[in-house]
Amino acid sequence: MQRRINFIVIIACLVVLCACNENKNMYVLKGTVPIGIENGAIVFMTDYNDSQIVDSAKVFNGKFVFRGEADSAMARLLTLRELQADIIIDKGTMTIDMSDPYSATGNVMTEKLNEFYQTCGEIIILTKSKLAEIDESLSDEERGKMEDAVFETFFEELDAVHQFYLTEHPNDVLGAMIFYTWLQNQFDLTYEQFVEASQDAGEFILNFGPVKEMAAFLGRMEKTAVGMPFIDFTVAYGNRDGSSVSFSDYIGKGKYVLVDFWASWCMPCRMEAPVIAEVYKKYKGDRFEVLGVAVMDKRIETVKAIDDDGYTWPQIYDAQAEPLELYGIQGIPHIILFGPDGTILARNLRGEDIKNKVAEVLKK
Repeated sequence: MQRRINFIVIIACLVVLCACNENKNMYVLKGTVPIGIENGAIVFMTDYNDSQIVDSAKVFNGKFVFRGEADSAMARLLTLRELQADIIIDKGTMTIDMSDPYSATGNVMTEKLNEFYQTCGEIIILTKSKLAEIDESLSDEERGKMEDAVFETFFEELDAVHQFYLTEHPNDVLGAMIFYTWLQNQFDLTYEQFVEASQDAGEFILNFGPVKEMAAFLGRMEKTAVGMPFIDFTVAYGNRDGSSVSFSDYIGKGKYVLVDFWASWCMPCRMEAPVIAEVYKKYKGDRFEVLGVAVMDKRIETVKAIDDDGYTWPQIYDAQAEPLELYGIQGIPHIILFGPDGTILARNLRGEDIKNKVAEVLKK
């Protein structure tokens, strides 16, 4: 009997031990929402690493709760309608007020992330103040010089803040968030500059989803920069009659080709069409061609837009996302001029720049 009791005691202890082990990596995130958010509203939690929604919580009496496991610190984005907040989840209890994106507390990394964002925000506010103080009576040239000096200081200060935090966190999730923010704040960042900046970043940061995506995008931009040869792609049913078509059916065939990557739902795209039509009417022939490539669109809508707007130049239908990925295109319209041998001569042409660039190359 005693042996049986001892056995039961041992089992009970093991159950308690297992329960403790199961809970040691648990986190609880308790949140509040602004007045006016009704019961049943949904707060979504998105994984920064792959941009996938991983959890959701309903609002009840102005509050919500997330519970889960955190084997290691994880970057998350919380969204509630137009409200959002970056947060680093880790084991333990955390709190956040969704009316203040920098209010999360409960672990050091989240608090440092908020500190970083607030510091950057203060620099932005100070910069706006400096710009507002510039004397409006100055000439455009004088104002321009002063504004350039303000922006130069602004970017230097931001770079210093990023570097300070990245030096302290060169290979963890906080450093990854800092480094990604820095990348987003760079104008005309090249792949070469990315590689140089990456020397200070550890393997964790370089494998962080958004950073990897940025690296891949910059790599595609480098491969399709001005002076580089075109990259081919094929669309199985890309002709209007449903037959297959390749980009190389038009590019690299001895003509200058102006390619318009567009979609029927894109109003700026439709607004460029009259300019393209004017250029096409003026120059089409043995030396010049225009090609439309419909991306991220429904075929029926593409056809309707072409017929409604009277496009008369060749089109590739149903190209979807592939050309955007190949050519590192983040937004449309994106208009590229290719040379007779398929070399990229100009990218992201708009309005009068289209007319001027086409006229320039055809004079040769």
